[in-house]
Amino acid sequence: MATNAQRMLRRGVFVVAALAVAYAGMRVGASLRAPNQPVVAGPEFPFQAGQALPDVQLADSTGATIGSVALVTERHGAVMLFLDPNCHSCSAMAVRWQHAVDQGAIEPERVIAVTMATAAVNSSYRSAHALSYPLYQDVESAFLQKHGVVTYPMEMEVGASGKIQALSTDSVNDVDGDKVRALIEN
Repeated sequence: MATNAQRMLRRGVFVVAALAVAYAGMRVGASLRAPNQPVVAGPEFPFQAGQALPDVQLADSTGATIGSVALVTERHGAVMLFLDPNCHSCSAMAVRWQHAVDQGAIEPERVIAVTMATAAVNSSYRSAHALSYPLYQDVESAFLQKHGVVTYPMEMEVGASGKIQALSTDSVNDVDGDKVRALIEN
């Protein structure tokens, strides 16, 4: 039977060995990268500023459907968030926009989140993150299937005219409410 001192020694040796292996792995990984290796870009945005927002059927928490263009125009412009409930960056973006709502930078009805998840998953996600803005289901994955939305998270500022004003994947920086309002009120 090992004494307490022997157990402590084994733990210490294990920790030192684990740290040495981790450090060696980092060094090997760094040495394998070429010094000027290009950064691999993620998928391009499927939309561009100036394009019209595609009219896609979205379902609310009750299952009632509405077109994305009608949803934006009835709000006189909106920010659309494309989220995946299983994505950490998506959750960060969702919380970022909730923080903007809480700070008064933007009204909750002018933020529209879109997922491919069911109403039940959206409801749980909304509760888990204390979101005050609505989450809509992309009926039949139309944004993905017909329009190539594969970038998650993605935010899209859409003007009252139904034109896309700006696109971003920022899930960290504070929202500039004045800048967003100027974009979506066009």
